[in-house]
Amino acid sequence: MSLAGVRGRRGFDPAALGALALSGSNVLRMGVQLAMLPILARLVGPSEYGLVALAVPFVLFCNMLADAGMSQALARRQEVTTELESTVFWLAGGLGLALSVLACALAWPLALVLDQPRLPWLIMALSPILVMSGLTAVANARVIREGRFGVFAGGDFISTVASAAVALTAALNGAGAWSLVAQQLTMWVCKFAWVNLNARPRIRRYFRPSEVRDLVRFGVHSVGANLSDFVSRNVDNLIVGGVLGTVALGYYAMAYQIVRVPDLIISGPLYLYVFTAVSRAAHDGARGKAADLAVSALRLASSVLAPTFVGLAIISPLAVALVLGEKWHDAAPVLTHLTAAGFGFAHCFVMGAILMGLGRSHLQFRMTALAGATTIGTIAVTARFGVETASAAIGSAILLVMLAYLEVLARDLRIPRRRLLGAFLPGLAGAAVMAGALFAAEPLLASLPDLARLVAMIALGGAVYGAVVLALARGRLIDDARRFARAHAKGAAPSAVPEAV
Repeated sequence: MSLAGVRGRRGFDPAALGALALSGSNVLRMGVQLAMLPILARLVGPSEYGLVALAVPFVLFCNMLADAGMSQALARRQEVTTELESTVFWLAGGLGLALSVLACALAWPLALVLDQPRLPWLIMALSPILVMSGLTAVANARVIREGRFGVFAGGDFISTVASAAVALTAALNGAGAWSLVAQQLTMWVCKFAWVNLNARPRIRRYFRPSEVRDLVRFGVHSVGANLSDFVSRNVDNLIVGGVLGTVALGYYAMAYQIVRVPDLIISGPLYLYVFTAVSRAAHDGARGKAADLAVSALRLASSVLAPTFVGLAIISPLAVALVLGEKWHDAAPVLTHLTAAGFGFAHCFVMGAILMGLGRSHLQFRMTALAGATTIGTIAVTARFGVETASAAIGSAILLVMLAYLEVLARDLRIPRRRLLGAFLPGLAGAAVMAGALFAAEPLLASLPDLARLVAMIALGGAVYGAVVLALARGRLIDDARRFARAHAKGAAPSAVPEAV
């Protein structure tokens, strides 16, 4: 029986329920990570944290190639034979093994270049991730194709809890950098076991490369977009670590991880929400409705993101000292500068969802490539001037990339740029008033204990911002929410794996 028939008989869409569960697991995962962050930061320290920040991006970069993009390509196939699944399984598994061996071999020259003699051992310990990733390609594709996103949600929950427990236990016993390595390995082992046990892929001793020729062609585009996105998120760590050392990298990596939290939380609910609504409008040929949804998405997103990042920039000195400890003191100015990058990255993610919903994956590939090139170029030029200068430069550069995204989106939707820019006004105006109120109240709050002062600043900022935004744009925000509700009320959800070009 087809999946559509199952949905019709049960009266609900399992894919939609699974997507909600996956969004919930993202929030849970981030909550656990935020709770663990100050604990591990105090136990591990900047130098050890920075060393792992050199090893993990290298392994994750190789992981982008582990299945050659075939999991998403296979997920798009409605008719899949056992022979095809078997061929993909052995091909992706073999590629993962080859990349694991290559990573181990390249770890030594990389350590010489970066002058980090302990780095190869960490990379070799993390290399089994590549094999597990390749061997999970078929299982991932089957779960996506069948719309059973709840499987991913369950895997996220189990892996998050188990890996946090392992990392905390190891760190309490003085394992240092190895506690973070153990966290990554535990997370991947749990996901590998859970997804494969639930997907139950049909694997035989069968391998015929001609079976996957078209999948490989599709996968190249997917890998290209993923690599470009990865570069914009991780290669800066290698440059900062190589130029300034692991302590400075520890400050940078910690601050960068904090400013990406809203982006990671958005990746669950908002990406799918925007993507599906815009996809339906584009499928119906309603370009005007797609443009309205794009403007609404940016207004809703900026209304949440503007106060988040402006507030984080203001409270970062107090929050870093209170939450992470005094040894992370020098991370505070880095965090302040990187909030601009966090604001830009999060909005680029929303605009990426709009472009993919419109079927413009080639434009999304170009924009992720631009973001990657901008990040590398900016860090390469500014790292020698210090981590604070580099952080400020990255913040400015990503805001320029965000403006380039807006230009591309306005041209594709054939609407004036000022209409998209206008979507940011309520959030930015409210954030500006909030910042003024916090600076004005700072002398009055100075006598309070640190924790009480932090809570008071957050409460005051939230109250002021909420009052301003409701006064300026309450009706428009309600209309935006209703517009998305109407878009989601029409028809079944489109595939969560957009077409690549």
